[in-house]
Amino acid sequence: MNLSRYPRYVIRFVNEYGIFIAILVFGVFVYQSVFSAALEDYLDTSLWIFRSVWLGEGEFSLFGFTLSYQFEGYSDYSFYYVHWGHNMLDGVMPYTPDFGYREIGWYVNENGLYIFPPLTALFYALGIMLPVDNWGIGFLLVIFSYLTVFPVYGIGRELSDNRHVGEAAAFTYLLSPSVLYHSVFLWMNPAPFVFFFFMGFYMLTRGNKLAGTLLIVVAALFKQTAWFLGFPLIAFLLIRGKSDKSKKEQQMPIGETEEAQGTSGIIDEINTTLDIPGFIKYTLIVLIFVGSIMLPFIISQPYMLDYMRLAMGGFPLEPPFTEPPGYGTPITLPYLPVMAGLPEVAELMNEIIRYGFLLYFGVILIAGLMFLEPRDNSQINVYLRRLLFLSLIMMLWVYLAGPRGVFKYYFVLMAPFFSILSSTEMVTSKEEHVSFSFSMFWLPIALSLFILIPPREIYLFAVIIITLGYALASKVGLFWSILIAPFGWVSKLLHLRFSSVFSRMDEIKKKIENTIYPERYEMTA
Repeated sequence: MNLSRYPRYVIRFVNEYGIFIAILVFGVFVYQSVFSAALEDYLDTSLWIFRSVWLGEGEFSLFGFTLSYQFEGYSDYSFYYVHWGHNMLDGVMPYTPDFGYREIGWYVNENGLYIFPPLTALFYALGIMLPVDNWGIGFLLVIFSYLTVFPVYGIGRELSDNRHVGEAAAFTYLLSPSVLYHSVFLWMNPAPFVFFFFMGFYMLTRGNKLAGTLLIVVAALFKQTAWFLGFPLIAFLLIRGKSDKSKKEQQMPIGETEEAQGTSGIIDEINTTLDIPGFIKYTLIVLIFVGSIMLPFIISQPYMLDYMRLAMGGFPLEPPFTEPPGYGTPITLPYLPVMAGLPEVAELMNEIIRYGFLLYFGVILIAGLMFLEPRDNSQINVYLRRLLFLSLIMMLWVYLAGPRGVFKYYFVLMAPFFSILSSTEMVTSKEEHVSFSFSMFWLPIALSLFILIPPREIYLFAVIIITLGYALASKVGLFWSILIAPFGWVSKLLHLRFSSVFSRMDEIKKKIENTIYPERYEMTA
């Protein structure tokens, strides 16, 4: 069967992207439904005005067991975001005490000091500019949450060399309970910086260093949390790959390689390992880019950096280390021994956490692994997959060991990581191609629920288990393969039993591909 040129292109497009487009359409329906419910709640209740807590407590039965859940949530939207957005448009400068004061209707709102980078305040102002009843910021947050599906799909596809892996990543991201609850329903604020980081990382997978670098820097100008995500970017820009080293050595005259190594060994080794000129170039570009955004604020508001530094502060526990945390308090690791009735352990852990010792130790260790990770530019996606995995481990560590503590909505950042790194092979494989696995459908959603459901006092225990699971991915994968081995045997028996049917299906598939992609078969003929 011969197809003319343009119909073939249409069929190719549908074959390549049809499933992804269907996922996008399904995602629009899901997001629209959740956003509509949130908007109705926002317009019909006064709960959003105050700094109140939605714990979302309830219980359900599963296999005869009664399980309780607690969807932690806060009405930060009006208390902070709408307040700051209006003040920005009214000309109140963000890094001043006046920025924390505003009359919202009949209610006087005082929410303290603004401690975030400037793009967050500008984003809120942009949302308030939309001609709607103060829900424009929420609309933009939902849009950014949805748009994140594109880099999630792209990264999953590129790092696996398998479009079905990308499709599974996109599907599970759009259905992530954490994203749907915290970003699409409660309109919490991680969405912009999450989008810009993953879009930047996707650009790196496509070989566009400049766009990737600037997008990740934009993420850092939204939230200080994204500063930790600068480590994988620095490692990617600074470390040369094997192919770069070999090219540099080939450029040296024959007979001078050993002599050069003998006379300038250390400098030579540095130059062949590190791309210092390239790193300096991108550093200068970043400084100019950041300066163009930050400098006007720094000049007009000399205390800006002092305000932003307040985000580094913590919420240490107070004696007697036996009381559960208040509903407005972020959760830190010492609360686990508190809830277990171990006040002495809680006191010791509190001292370690409050001064950042555990945080800095882990960040330095994981960053060191990033810089020491072998890089082969002939298999660059394997290297990038490893960088993404180490980035996940680093951010889990930051949330666990940080003195500031965390709320559940912080883990919206983890949803794209979970969707992309959703199988043992995606985490541990040294091959460019990664096969599709059914774990890619259920694991990301299960991990999200594992954080979302438990009571806020103890859910960090679930985060510890997730972190250990990823760190020991090869062992977990081996255990899982043993566990599901009987299903594999059944699958093989069915394949043998219906081998003629499968063979016929393969023949039909090859004929269709031959029609759509005739050049592939011309090359192999």
